[in-house]
Amino acid sequence: MLFLVSILRRLFRRLFSRQLCCLHRFGLVGLWPQGCLAGALWLGMCGAVWPHTVLENAALLGLDREQIAAALPDAQPVRSPRRLSSGALGSLRVADAPCEGAHFEQTLYFNHQKLAQMDLVLLNPASGPGAEDAIAHVHEALLQSLRARLGPELAAFAAAPETLADTASWVNADADVMLFRSGRAEHPSLRIVIKQRQVVDAGEL
Repeated sequence: MLFLVSILRRLFRRLFSRQLCCLHRFGLVGLWPQGCLAGALWLGMCGAVWPHTVLENAALLGLDREQIAAALPDAQPVRSPRRLSSGALGSLRVADAPCEGAHFEQTLYFNHQKLAQMDLVLLNPASGPGAEDAIAHVHEALLQSLRARLGPELAAFAAAPETLADTASWVNADADVMLFRSGRAEHPSLRIVIKQRQVVDAGEL
């Protein structure tokens, strides 16, 4: 139960401003933060508390596997996990994870037993004729959703016109958020990466 409270505290810190009106409506402002678990149950009437947005997913960073299992009960072990250059191992996967109105395959990467990064790859992207327009529509919807939550992107990069390769990135608290569009025009893909920020001390440079 304690780790559930820990998860909800993280979610509340990131979502408090968005949910404050709901707390007022149901007379639960006094519950924050001591009664965050009860408050979260009531907030189910105002929308899902579990991860369906980038901010809610980012709140899971730094949790251990047991806490992630409680927050993401659909997460399953990966048979052949991939290791990132950072050393993080992609050992859990959610086959169908809704986020920002779209559906993704979500891979969870752990470093020192803590969640360090998650990759969300768009499920069933269009292919063949018309795929470029279809993926552009989803990409634009995701861009607008992320801008609404995180503000204007810090950087955006585009590649040659014959390939669909561009990146938009944001920083939110202790998380980096990136939206990637890549692939050939007839086989495009979309991916969201959410990872812990790596702060380097000046003395280590």
